[in-house]
Parts: sequence; structure tokens; C-alpha cells
Amino acid sequence: MPPSTVDDCSAAPESFTPRVLRGPFFGGRTVFTGGALTDLFAARITADDCNGLGITHGGVIATLADIFLIGFIAAQLPAQARLVTASLMVDYLGPSRAGDWLLGRTHAHRIGRRQCVAAGEFRVGERTVALIRASCALLADTRTPQ
Repeated sequence: MPPSTVDDCSAAPESFTPRVLRGPFFGGRTVFTGGALTDLFAARITADDCNGLGITHGGVIATLADIFLIGFIAAQLPAQARLVTASLMVDYLGPSRAGDWLLGRTHAHRIGRRQCVAAGEFRVGERTVALIRASCALLADTRTPQ
């Protein structure tokens, strides 16, 4: 089932929770998650996300896919679980532009002891703009007890 649609003029999708991203790429950016297992995702595309053609840069889509899919998997694991992306695939099916809401839905194919796999899609309105899939490895806890 495709994710909900959102009016281009709205500030955020209804019933979604804001999440402020950390890290060097999108640190400080607010995205939104929803659903029982954070299986819904929304991000507003900005002019800074677009290339010289005025469409969302593929690297932005891929980075959001990585954040969204691995975050979805992490939400289903114990808080102390440590994950690393092992594979990320994106099929770009159409453009998105500044001002568009990129809406995603995902589901897990496998949540295992050593490997997890999830897939989904990003849409703008009724159009699918990307199919996304990621696998991650669960790392052994390397911290020493204090």
C-alpha cells in the first residue's frame, strides 16, 4: 500500500512525529516518521537538495533511504544493537523537486541475529520516485565493561 499523500502547502503530514537527524550529512534536519514501527517517513525537499537540473540529487535520495531503512530496522531491535549498512539499492523512477514532500513506506523482509533486510518506496503524491532496499549487519558489542 502506498504511503499517504500530503498537501504541498502543509507543514508536515498528520500523525507523523518530527525527528531531528544527527550526523555530518543532514545533522539538524527535521524529517518525520509515523506508523506503529516508524514504517512511514516524510521529508520536505529543499532547494539545497537539488542539482543543476532542479531535481533532487540522487545522493540525497540515497542518503534519506539509508537513514530511513536502517532507522526502521533499528526501531525493531534492542536499544543497544549496533548496525552498519551492508548494501543499499535505489531504483530512481522519477524526479522530485524543491518543495515536494518525499513520502516513504517500508517493511522488513528479515530481522535476524546477524543480518536484517528492509525495502520500500518513496513517493511524491501519487508518483513513485524511488524503490529502496537495504541490508545491514548487526555488529557484536565491542565495548568493554566499565
